[in-house]
Amino acid sequence: MANYLTLTSGTNGPINVFLANTWLTRLVGLLNRAHLPLTEGLLLQPCGSVHSMGMRFAIDVIFLDKDGKVLKIKENMRPLRFCFAPKNTFSVLELASGNAKRTGIHLEQTLKFV
Repeated sequence: MANYLTLTSGTNGPINVFLANTWLTRLVGLLNRAHLPLTEGLLLQPCGSVHSMGMRFAIDVIFLDKDGKVLKIKENMRPLRFCFAPKNTFSVLELASGNAKRTGIHLEQTLKFV
């Protein structure tokens, strides 16, 4: 069964987020998507470093600790790339490229999901 959350704080509008918290949903991630709308995202949990092997579009990658605090932001991560997680990363939020800046997400901010 799919799990959906809404990112409500720290952005200029709500973002519907799919929670990938099983081995299979984390494995598939965004690989089966041709694009990611500005109003959607993927939260990989638990998760550390990520890759964009096999993806067809660029994404913004936001690394979060257990409390949702932003530890690192990798903007415009193109296909065929790797991005290593900083220490204490618990989950990773993937958004459409440019969406981190557009929504106002920044380092040290705490994101809330409901």
